[in-house]
Amino acid sequence: MPRIKQLGQDEAQSWTKRLYKRVEGSLGLVPNMFRCMGNSDVGLDGFLALNAGLGSGKLGPKNVKMIILLTSQLNDCEYCVAAHTQMALDPGLLTKEECVNARKAIGTDEKTTKMLEFAKKVKLNNGKVTDDDIKIVRDAGFDDQEIVEMIGSIALITFANYISNVGEPDLDFPEVKLELN
Repeated sequence: MPRIKQLGQDEAQSWTKRLYKRVEGSLGLVPNMFRCMGNSDVGLDGFLALNAGLGSGKLGPKNVKMIILLTSQLNDCEYCVAAHTQMALDPGLLTKEECVNARKAIGTDEKTTKMLEFAKKVKLNNGKVTDDDIKIVRDAGFDDQEIVEMIGSIALITFANYISNVGEPDLDFPEVKLELN
């Protein structure tokens, strides 16, 4: 039973109704986490705006999705791990193995592994990384724009993770267990 109401189209404010239509046009449905987030039209609008910006950024959708999966794992968010695994698999953005590996901070190559290791340090240390941590991710080939986008991806999904962990929306994606082998 959700702890934050999952607002339907008929219950939502007019701006949220328009946002729901945009989400449905993009994903084919309005996930229950968005229905919880929709209790605040400014919360949902801000989330969608940052998501759209990051999706079109230099870091690229595949890298953003790997950071989202890693952060969702670190935040113990079953809903977002399940949702973003499916959202990575459906368009062929990542394979099932790549989704699991991203959750373990293992990238598709050395460069993306360094990115995920950096993102993990940022998340676990509340952004307080060392000069060496930044040097390592830069030496892997990432510039300041991409570093900012990594941080933005962590912030974006942490908001969704917290909505999901607090609100406990009904899972409307295939279940994915948080336990990793």
